[in-house]
Amino acid sequence: MRSSFGALALAVLACACGEARPRRSVLLVTLDTTRADALGCYGSKPAVTPNLDALAADGVCFLNARTVTPTTLPAHASMLTGLYPARHRVRDNSLTALPRAATTVAELARAQELRTAAFVSAAVLDRAFGLDQGFETYVQPSRESDVVGQTGYTSLRADETAASARAWLQGVGEDEDFFLWVHFFDPHRPWVAERRWLERAGGHPYLAEIAATDAAFGTLLETLRTSGRLETTTVLVVGDHGEGLGEHGEDAHAWCVYDSTMRVPFLLLRADGARKGERDPLVTSVADVAPTLLEALALPALSDLDGTSLWNPVAGERGVYFESYYAYLHYGLAPLVGWVDASGKLIQTSAPEFYDVAADPGEAHNRLPDDSNGVAERLARIREVLARPALESGADVTADAELLRSVQSLGYAAGGQREALPDPLESGELPSPHARVGELRRCDAAEALFSIGRHAEAAKAFERIVRDNPRNSFALEYLGHCRFRLGDWPGARESFESALTHGPERAATLRALGFVLQRLDDKDGARARWTRAAELDPRDTETLQFLLQDALERGDAAA
Repeated sequence: MRSSFGALALAVLACACGEARPRRSVLLVTLDTTRADALGCYGSKPAVTPNLDALAADGVCFLNARTVTPTTLPAHASMLTGLYPARHRVRDNSLTALPRAATTVAELARAQELRTAAFVSAAVLDRAFGLDQGFETYVQPSRESDVVGQTGYTSLRADETAASARAWLQGVGEDEDFFLWVHFFDPHRPWVAERRWLERAGGHPYLAEIAATDAAFGTLLETLRTSGRLETTTVLVVGDHGEGLGEHGEDAHAWCVYDSTMRVPFLLLRADGARKGERDPLVTSVADVAPTLLEALALPALSDLDGTSLWNPVAGERGVYFESYYAYLHYGLAPLVGWVDASGKLIQTSAPEFYDVAADPGEAHNRLPDDSNGVAERLARIREVLARPALESGADVTADAELLRSVQSLGYAAGGQREALPDPLESGELPSPHARVGELRRCDAAEALFSIGRHAEAAKAFERIVRDNPRNSFALEYLGHCRFRLGDWPGARESFESALTHGPERAATLRALGFVLQRLDDKDGARARWTRAAELDPRDTETLQFLLQDALERGDAAA
């Protein structure tokens, strides 16, 4: 904590502590990597989500919900604070932590003496990234034991996470209210669902993971129902982002901002039973989660939020902001920023796109440059969002090397320190990620070669990528590791130095560069890189061992 409006809210709560508050609890369930159209209530065929569909039938199904960005950590930060990424400052996974100046729903709930707990299923939401603010209990995967299959992904299955959350619920006193957040990760790659879920999904591996997630969600509802708590518990279910599944050339997510990865499910079951069966066409955002939950808990509304409470119907039309810095940070391409409302979606980048989403939901026909009607208005909306006051910047993440490797294993480029990000409306000459999806596929193919030990072939593939895009820090770093394994020390040095020039300053890259410099007999250079790596990640034992050995060789008595 503590932003100015957050401090004011907590002061108001403190003054109200003596007043009786109606019995109200909240269950927030976040579905990782879940497209809206993967749920039966949004039209999925086959329908594999009976529990989520029943919730939608008993509550409100928001038909036009969007995420703020197609990456997990920033999207969840917006859910818990009600702020867009431009304001809470979390723009990518594992790059920066949510600032302590933020005020979260959990903090406000705990100030009113509600029990607060979070059960997250993947390392990308590790407490090191700041989302634990306000939670008395924060349960995350063990880095030692909770691994899906043989993939090396540090994550938990939905049934495991649900079981832990149910056990916690059973320990909550009958006279205690609560705010419980449960995060399910199964729909994220790799897809390793059991045969029974594959059969239910007609053999589709992604939908099989959705089915497994739905079943785990059903056990949570059953626990609330049998304990008699469902009558006083509001349930909100929302996706953090979708999955490309090949649309627009994107298999996964984070690179593009088309609706295949931006449109998410958003379901609300009010404890009082109001709004039953509504299918609300309002354009909504995951930033609406926080103000909606505050109203559900009868807590005072915060001022200066980007999100809007959806507890009651919202009159009129609205639009919402979105962005993605992922391709800029890791591939040297232009940032993406946009505004979407009921009639249009503007994607502002070096090659702008404008879609009539009502008539063209697949975003197949860019109206620009022929028809720019409505573009100026949406650009003004984006500028207004970017001009709003932001929180004081969060600390660069100093998560240990093992945690960052876990995040990288989830399919994301690992974070690090980064200088101030550019204004997304000033994209300059950098290519749009949407025009370079082929480059992403080439990176994936080269990474696959590297992962199976075909380092010479991978090096050639990454060399071709870097030749076309010298700013691609992802390819540069992998090229450095290829050359490292091939014993090409001068080449590895060049690649690692270029990766640090064009991408985030990562401790792992500095550590590897230091080792290469040592092989090149540049001991002073190696020591400088290792020292900086240790500053970024004081818990990285490999770097500390290098520094200790260097000190011993120099006869440093302090070592």
